[in-house]
Amino acid sequence: MKSNFFSYVLRHYSLFIELTRRDFSSRYKASYRGVFWAFVQPLFLLTVYTVAFGVVLKARWGFAGGTLDYSFMLFAGLIVFNAFSEVLNKSSTVIMDNSNLVKKVVFPLELLPVVISAVALVHAFIGLTIWLVGYAALIGMPKPTLLMIPSIFLCFIPLLLGFGWMVASVGVFIRDLSHIVGMLTHSLLFLTPIFYSIEAAPKALHKILLLNPLTFLVEQVRLVLYYGQVPALKALATYFIFASIFAFISYHLFKRLRSKFADVV
Repeated sequence: MKSNFFSYVLRHYSLFIELTRRDFSSRYKASYRGVFWAFVQPLFLLTVYTVAFGVVLKARWGFAGGTLDYSFMLFAGLIVFNAFSEVLNKSSTVIMDNSNLVKKVVFPLELLPVVISAVALVHAFIGLTIWLVGYAALIGMPKPTLLMIPSIFLCFIPLLLGFGWMVASVGVFIRDLSHIVGMLTHSLLFLTPIFYSIEAAPKALHKILLLNPLTFLVEQVRLVLYYGQVPALKALATYFIFASIFAFISYHLFKRLRSKFADVV
């Protein structure tokens, strides 16, 4: 990039805020309860998963604890996964959904995946708020290490942006990408330690799970929120560097392919 991400967003700050506000509000505008559903949906999914895995199948986290412990560990993982899944699925069609903007040379199309990532992070923040309120009501005061959450999400941002730019640019040329991404995210849900701990997984799968870019972030979120431990700061710094390199490459891929968008849309 000719300038870093922050200076880029600052140049289009007003447009970025307006698009983010519009994207978020448009999802709930037509519904009777509006933004209320942003809180209900994650709670509904948590209830379904908890009943299915924690009550019916009697799953326990790491073969220990009870259904309540399992629910909080499950929800912590879903906060990360749902944001990632949202970015992938929305980015796969974002250019086609905004085809009227493609031929407007002055419009920064690369901002669209940034907006999608921002909205996904807002939903993640809502999920985090629900987790903390539930923890405070059912278990007790959240751990002081909660203050370390921003360091984890700082590493999450370039990962979301990288996949957003990459999927958005490729989605213009592969019209079926949205279907492929849908299947991949469903598969990824079970290839990420969301419903189970790494320790509970067969050893043969450990390497595959560790190659998953979400695994590290999910584990760090649980470490900070539930166990009250300080995250692996050196590992987070390394993760941030590689995620930023990935975002850098994806951004340039988007910029390089953008000139061909008008020929395809």
